[in-house]
Amino acid sequence: MAIAKRFSPEQTALLRGWIQGIAWPVLGELYLSGADRLETQKRVKQLRLQLAIKAKRLNMPDHERIWGHERGYSPIWIESALKSLDSLSRLQPQPKPDSAINDWFMATIANRLNEAGLITLTDLANFINQSGCSWWQSLPNFGAKSATMVESLFKDYADTLGLSLDLTKHSQSAHYPVIRTSAITPFERFLPPVSLDGSMGSNRAPIERCKVDATNDYEAITAWLSLWLTRHQTFRAYRKEAERFLLWSIFTQSKSFSSLTTVDCAEYLRFVTNPMPVELWVGQSSDRSSAQWRPFKGPLKPISIRHAKVILSALCDWLVGQRYLDSNPFAGLAPEHYPKRNSAIEKVLSPALWEKVIEYAEKQTNHPEHSDSALRYYQRVLFILLLAYRTGLRLDELVKAKTGDLKVIASPEGDQYWLDVVGKGQKHREVPISPSLIDAINRQLYARNLPSLDHTSGHSYLIGKIRGDISEGVSASALARTLKSFFIEAAQALGNNDPAVANRLKKASTHWLRHSHGSHAVARGVPLAIVRDNLGHSDISTTSIYVHTDRDDRYKAMADTTPK
Repeated sequence: MAIAKRFSPEQTALLRGWIQGIAWPVLGELYLSGADRLETQKRVKQLRLQLAIKAKRLNMPDHERIWGHERGYSPIWIESALKSLDSLSRLQPQPKPDSAINDWFMATIANRLNEAGLITLTDLANFINQSGCSWWQSLPNFGAKSATMVESLFKDYADTLGLSLDLTKHSQSAHYPVIRTSAITPFERFLPPVSLDGSMGSNRAPIERCKVDATNDYEAITAWLSLWLTRHQTFRAYRKEAERFLLWSIFTQSKSFSSLTTVDCAEYLRFVTNPMPVELWVGQSSDRSSAQWRPFKGPLKPISIRHAKVILSALCDWLVGQRYLDSNPFAGLAPEHYPKRNSAIEKVLSPALWEKVIEYAEKQTNHPEHSDSALRYYQRVLFILLLAYRTGLRLDELVKAKTGDLKVIASPEGDQYWLDVVGKGQKHREVPISPSLIDAINRQLYARNLPSLDHTSGHSYLIGKIRGDISEGVSASALARTLKSFFIEAAQALGNNDPAVANRLKKASTHWLRHSHGSHAVARGVPLAIVRDNLGHSDISTTSIYVHTDRDDRYKAMADTTPK
């Protein structure tokens, strides 16, 4: 691992918070844009490793021991760690041209460079300058991320090291690896073999009628995916299904995508129930640039198979409409009846549990032992909980909501507050906002040093970032991680004597608040039509999933007849 010249203020603050024992979820929220517990622990470990290496290079064994072990909790340890952080921040080891590569890079990088006969930093600089900007591609198992770390060291120490890199020329031997028929790779790095690229697919519509700028299947699928680039979650979901289907068509069926038939599609839906051979198709979660990446994590469940079928059929429908395909091979499949669970009912916090969650959050906003930053964190979490639950907004709708979307309408009973929402399918709806929630919004704006709703320009997001430009909105992934971390924390606090409560809260997510909103509203007697309009459902049958009366009556009737 290369040692950064200086930690950023955010990295230093993250380490100070870790030393002082701040909880992992709070650290992630305060200093890493809402990173979850595992990501926060990983980032802190990386920084500790850098400090341990730096202390070793500076021949400071006492400091090296501090960062080579887990966090201590004694006042003496905390004081020593803070002093060590300050000392190491001011000092910087200086590499020399004849310094060993092993002294400046993590073992995995150093070993691969050593295997290529590169021992010192001078050896490495000469090799890079002779090979050109694609120098790393000639090294076995050496990736672009490792190359960036190597190049960063020479850039960071250009003045003192006296070695410079020439990354402007292109090596004649440099090449970018492309997939062959014997391997599997992500869509963005996949190059289908010419014989199976679909340029002559048997299901191709006449080329002169094609309305999309695509000569082969890869280009056609890319054109479809480009429609969803601004909707990141949708794009990733659609790309996943398209790449799986394309790879399967070539590597299993030995057909181009545009030659697949309805029988092939039926075979694919059977294949995903047990992708074989496992070594080619199945693997654990890994980076898309990793050699360990695989299209599947395991067999797909019925609900996931149905989801894949819908997406792939939509892809083929679009290509038929663009006159690229002659027909949609999925259209000929017989309807399949997958077991459908009413998952919305299962993903609901009971009114009693919801009250406990809110009580816990409120206590944390006034906890005497919390630091100011921790108090701000919990105040923000409480606001997000209330906003999500009382409005029933989807995750994407929550992060897009701005002060300008709120409007006041006069009525005989007083002013009414409504939030304009553009939801799924670009459908517009209005969601009522209670006066108490308006007060909560104003308190949160005040905490972010922003004008109240009466004086706002309308451009501020209701849920802002906790760091950086606080007028900017939080990302959907960061918001989801924030609430997920809080639910896990609440599970540990509230579930000490009730494992069922702990287990339920650990499963909870942002969308559970939307389901809880609908379920609790129906239970209080709010008409289904009103709940439907608030949630933005197209059909009242969707809203009717929140009607528990039938199920509750059946449960009560049978429970009452059970012998005690």
